[in-house]
Amino acid sequence: MLIMDMVHNNPGEAPTQSKFLDPAFLKENGYNSKVFFLFEAAQFGVDWKSFDPEIFPDSSKEALWIKAKSEIILRKYKEAKSEGLKVYCMLDMLVLPNALVNKYKNEICNKAGKIDISRPFTQKCFRSLMNQMFDRFPQLDGLVIRTGETYLQDAPFYQGNSPVQNGMHDHNILIDILRDEVCVKRHKDIIYRTWDMGQLHALTKYYLAVTDSVAPHPNLYFSIKHTMVDFWRGAITNPNLDYNSFNQYWLDEAGQLGVPFNPCIGIGQHKQIVEVQCQREYEGKSAHPNYIAKGVIDGFEELKTEGLPRPYCLNQVKNNPLLSGIWTWSRGGGWGGPYIKNEFWSELNAYVVAHWAKDPSKTEKEIFASFASHKGLPKKEIENFHKLCLLSETAVMKGQYSTLGNTYVNWVRDDNITGLIYQKSYLDKIIESEKIEAYIIEKQEAVAIWKEIERLAATLHFKDKALNHFVGVTCRYGRIKYELLASAWTIISRGYEAEKKGVSFDRTKMNKALAAYDIAWVEWQDLAKNNADCPSLYKVTSTFFNVEVGLKSSVDTYRN
Repeated sequence: MLIMDMVHNNPGEAPTQSKFLDPAFLKENGYNSKVFFLFEAAQFGVDWKSFDPEIFPDSSKEALWIKAKSEIILRKYKEAKSEGLKVYCMLDMLVLPNALVNKYKNEICNKAGKIDISRPFTQKCFRSLMNQMFDRFPQLDGLVIRTGETYLQDAPFYQGNSPVQNGMHDHNILIDILRDEVCVKRHKDIIYRTWDMGQLHALTKYYLAVTDSVAPHPNLYFSIKHTMVDFWRGAITNPNLDYNSFNQYWLDEAGQLGVPFNPCIGIGQHKQIVEVQCQREYEGKSAHPNYIAKGVIDGFEELKTEGLPRPYCLNQVKNNPLLSGIWTWSRGGGWGGPYIKNEFWSELNAYVVAHWAKDPSKTEKEIFASFASHKGLPKKEIENFHKLCLLSETAVMKGQYSTLGNTYVNWVRDDNITGLIYQKSYLDKIIESEKIEAYIIEKQEAVAIWKEIERLAATLHFKDKALNHFVGVTCRYGRIKYELLASAWTIISRGYEAEKKGVSFDRTKMNKALAAYDIAWVEWQDLAKNNADCPSLYKVTSTFFNVEVGLKSSVDTYRN
């Protein structure tokens, strides 16, 4: 299998510093391929002179930018190649130079001003781009194609948009060009990401409609996130769910219970690569333990629904001949923080998933023990460490999402914690079913689990004292974070229930929750102040379209 890794930088921010950028480290840790992120893509290192020498005139600021970028990209590709890794770059499609689009706008763009792959001249441009990239960077073993989002924060002289302007068939036009230019003519790989936030990625009827229209090729892969939507957690309680209706899925399941294993994995006729995010942007970004490797390999508990007709983990598809690779995002995804000072928790997830890909006959527990030993943990303490990590899986589910369903999964994302504004419609249903107290109890259960995690961390003795300290600090970080979330949830849900029903607050309970919230917030700040290795904290104030949506405003509403 292809065993790939990518460090996903926050667009517009300074590049992430990571050991996973070191090709030697990747090779030592079981990887055979490296994916360079968007702004290290070969498309930003070509000058278009063979197509039209007027696009980037010599000595222009654009030409000088491309020349410098080209030299950096070339150096990095050579470094990866020297370690024996396959070299891939991920690039957004459709992205072209501003000067090219402006000069040939009528031939390239549709009436809405969008780059249109159905136009013959646009297709000619992209065939030329393929030739230019592989001629300039012969180290490339292939391209990873992203079509669902377009990031231009670090590409000042370019513009772009999704290729799907005239319907799903636009995917086929683009895939056919890529297949012909890269797979057939050059015997290089195309890894076509299905991520489009809803159709090609998640619904089998769209996936098969597009991919069945493309002839298989040994160098053509489709890359799919292991989750049906984004990298969230969740449950599925309806084994007869119509996976061909995204609206039904979203309304009946995703909005309430979360995200099943992607039903497009293992179907069709093309080779597939499964994507796994190791520093989960919705779940702390490795600022605290969040062990997802076992859930990905063996199945998260909430997905193990009796009678489920589809696979819910990697181990259930490992013998499927279509499974041809695993792609870890060791670092990154999302936006902003929390920012970490140590990659330990991300590295744990990446190590276990990558080593499973290398030898799927090994159990998660075997691979986990290997990692712990590699990190200098005494053998007698590995069981406690494993228990700690498995508890984090449950603690995150109960503390941030819910095993009861019916919560807004993105109320905590990146380093932002939002308040009532997004949860209101969900709380309406919880109040209607008279389950406010059940949800509050669940959040308190999560805190109790985090206290056990913190206790277990104190029993560990990694050989590296700095690592040992970091593990302790981040387990405490997790406990404080989820105490804050639990108390905030209590304040907001009880406050909103009283408001909605037109009754008085239970002031004793509300005062107790407010005191717990304030204590947690001060303790969290002290943790960061007193420990240099502490990850950055979350924000409780934030705006969306100039509207305050942060947690603090909701808490203070009921405080006041």
